[in-house]
Amino acid sequence: MKSTNFFKKHTLVYGASLLLVSTQFACSKTDTKETASTTTTTTTKTSDEAYDDYKNYVTQMETDVNSGWDSTATDWDTRMEAARTDYDTRYNAVNQYAGDFDDTRRAEYEELQSRWNTAWTTREQQYNTWKQTNQSGGKAMTKVDMSSMDVKKIPSYTATNIRTAYEDFVAHVEANKANYTNDDWKAVDMYWAQLDDRKNAIQSQLSDKDKWEITKAKTKYQTMKAGSKTGNAASSVGSEVKETGKDISNSKVGEATKDAGKAVGNTAKKAGQKIGDVVKDND
Repeated sequence: MKSTNFFKKHTLVYGASLLLVSTQFACSKTDTKETASTTTTTTTKTSDEAYDDYKNYVTQMETDVNSGWDSTATDWDTRMEAARTDYDTRYNAVNQYAGDFDDTRRAEYEELQSRWNTAWTTREQQYNTWKQTNQSGGKAMTKVDMSSMDVKKIPSYTATNIRTAYEDFVAHVEANKANYTNDDWKAVDMYWAQLDDRKNAIQSQLSDKDKWEITKAKTKYQTMKAGSKTGNAASSVGSEVKETGKDISNSKVGEATKDAGKAVGNTAKKAGQKIGDVVKDND
């Protein structure tokens, strides 16, 4: 009897222990799933949430720009970097749903992008003015942030966002062209060439409206580039011509030319006198 009771007793203990372990394991798995589910829910936005967030940010930027520049702030370098990062985050969040937009929302989305470009161009102009007059004891600060001209991101552009890439590019050139160095222009030209190559690769996927807007952006860029470089070249050529003129007027060539002119004049005068004498003698 004792032997039988001992066996039964331990069998019950083992069974209870096994049941407890199984229950704890199941609870652990359930908790893990619930935790993972909660994390996913809190970090992922729906299409409507992402769109509203993007729309509100663009509207807020317009309001800030229209309110004018806060000249009392001294951390504008950080503010500009944060503003650009915040926009890119919101743009990437909503752009993943762009292919699912209906015609009405797509039209509004395109308008929001255009509004952002306009507001951001104005903000960059305000920023550049502030740098020139409020940094380094009033000395002009002409160094341009060229981080947006990173060619590494070009292969990631698709038919849904390459138009925006063109518009952002043109906005950057328009805001900073007066401060570009020769190296900056080289970076701009390189970025432009690769951006155009990417556009050509996905040309068949673009809508007619996107093609039209990209053409407008390209025309605007070419005009700005020609104007900036022609202006610089004309100034340089003008100086060279002026200096060349000085060199000629002060050189032996100039004196020789002057002497040659006098000699021709004297020769013509003498010839005229001889002809006059001949005519007089004939009379």
